[in-house]
Amino acid sequence: MHMQEKNPGKRLLGISPIISAVLLIAVIFTISAFVSPWIFNLARDVTNQTQTDTQTDIKCNNAAYDFQTSYGENGVEWHFSTVNNTLGAKIRNTGTINLYNFSFELTFNETIIEYFDAKAESQRTSANPLKPGQTAFLNASFTKDVNDTLTEIKILNVVCLNVYASQEL
Repeated sequence: MHMQEKNPGKRLLGISPIISAVLLIAVIFTISAFVSPWIFNLARDVTNQTQTDTQTDIKCNNAAYDFQTSYGENGVEWHFSTVNNTLGAKIRNTGTINLYNFSFELTFNETIIEYFDAKAESQRTSANPLKPGQTAFLNASFTKDVNDTLTEIKILNVVCLNVYASQEL
């Protein structure tokens, strides 16, 4: 018995398996040529950031400072009025690394937090850091109207953001 073609005179043209395999490989290599540099740069950037973060974490394990309780009220003195508010703190570097660029974080009635940088004349910089064993007086002034009760003061620094001195009042 002889089978007849369903569509006599029409032949289906297709790509041979070898040509399709070659085309598939060419497409894969083309895509990888564009994606590889991006993946390489991403891996390099992540590795560099991880290394930097690890070095900072190791360095900050040796960072510490605290209030000098012989000054003011447990190391802090403040005067709030309707015109000029002043804040001062005396701190001592008890760690083994240099610290600088200090700011005050103030908490009022356990809810409101304000940030104030230390004044330029009392601020410690990378060129003039607070070295291990040294004591520094930091002060700030601000004109924000303060009607709440000050409950906590923190002294922050930019060298080790997770290391700070805190004093509850």
